[in-house]
Amino acid sequence: MNPDSQPKNFTYQEIIRQQSGWEKALAQLEMNRPSILGALAPFRDRVWVFCGCGSSYYLAQTAGAAFEMITGIRTRVVPASEILMLPELVFNPRDSYLLISLSRSGTTTETVRATQKARNEFKLPVLAVSCNPASTLNRESEIHLSFPFEPERSVVMTGSFTTMLLSVIYTAYLLSPRPADGAALMPVPDASRKVMQASEAMLRELVSGPYHDFVFLGQGALLGIANEAALKMQEMAISVSQGYHSLEYRHGPMSTVTGGTLLTILSSSASAPYDAQLVRDMKKLGARVLLLTGASGNARPHGVDEQIEIPGDFGDMLIPLLYMPLLQMLAYYRAISQKIDPDNPKNLSQVVELDI
Repeated sequence: MNPDSQPKNFTYQEIIRQQSGWEKALAQLEMNRPSILGALAPFRDRVWVFCGCGSSYYLAQTAGAAFEMITGIRTRVVPASEILMLPELVFNPRDSYLLISLSRSGTTTETVRATQKARNEFKLPVLAVSCNPASTLNRESEIHLSFPFEPERSVVMTGSFTTMLLSVIYTAYLLSPRPADGAALMPVPDASRKVMQASEAMLRELVSGPYHDFVFLGQGALLGIANEAALKMQEMAISVSQGYHSLEYRHGPMSTVTGGTLLTILSSSASAPYDAQLVRDMKKLGARVLLLTGASGNARPHGVDEQIEIPGDFGDMLIPLLYMPLLQMLAYYRAISQKIDPDNPKNLSQVVELDI
């Protein structure tokens, strides 16, 4: 990446700086390791309910799946509005819960109200994960993760999404049966920088094509990444975009595939045996296919138009962190190719506050 040759809008700068933010967050989390473990270890036997709104809800999908896979602790993921409207569907009296509330600003109305309802009506403990340590959400929660974060000036979430995800994955390793595995997080920032530098020109060229829709497919922890990638394409580039479980796309949605579809498959070790057939089938329908894979050295599936391999062996729990900045960059360059300002997406504001 050569920032001197790039537009100086906030969104681009916030995409390319996020790995430095991860390093600072990891350093702070390491300093706070004893207090984090002490605060959260007593809740190992509870169901951890992850909630958020918009990007933070998709963050919850990824964080919840990764957390359960790493720790073995049961999780559930809901939008914060579900707790507001139908809390009895979320909190079954037969189980005990810890609510994890996710919000970049810590002021999102539904998330704050859901936190208050969980604490006041259901007497539940709450862990807040926010980029704003002085937020209402943190004040309403008895536990919170703290890490340094340079505020984003763009409306869309980029580094805030990945840094909050990083903090949850770090916490998961602390609570896992094999906490030493958390050392695998330390090389992630540098690996992400390298793959972004190697892929930026290709992504810029690829996404400037004559597409009319974008599809992102992933399983497990990558479903939330697929949904967030679709949202980024909608927000930044005002483009028709969808996210699905990989194989669910065959059950109806693939009826819309044409030569104007760019389909991105987020591969994992679990999905890889199925991805090659999926690529072949989508190519028959005319789609262009971008494959993101953490399986370095594996043969490229026949029909893939472009492929990005993540260097190193990070495993399925860390590749969401490595995929997301690439997908943010894809949406950014789609906006630029369409002469849309990604800093000021249509009809959106940085914080959603409702009069409820």
